[in-house]
Amino acid sequence: MTIRQIRDMNQAIGQVLQGLGPQGALLEALGSDGYALLPLDEDLLDYLLEKNPKFNDQCQKIKKRMQAGQFHAHDEVKKRLGL
Repeated sequence: MTIRQIRDMNQAIGQVLQGLGPQGALLEALGSDGYALLPLDEDLLDYLLEKNPKFNDQCQKIKKRMQAGQFHAHDEVKKRLGL
């Protein structure tokens, strides 16, 4: 298990997770007594993406464009192509 000190609490989560192995890390926020254990798995990555306001905004825009017929879901494209 890696111990990673976080000096800047405004640091992007992508930078925090960059370079960590699949076992996760023990995060220490300097100046704080708090620690967090983050297993780096698909569930955590999905959770972080879901909580990202920019990502959510883009998803909503794409969803509206799909509903307007400008884009199609992957399964629909495959169906149309007979795949």
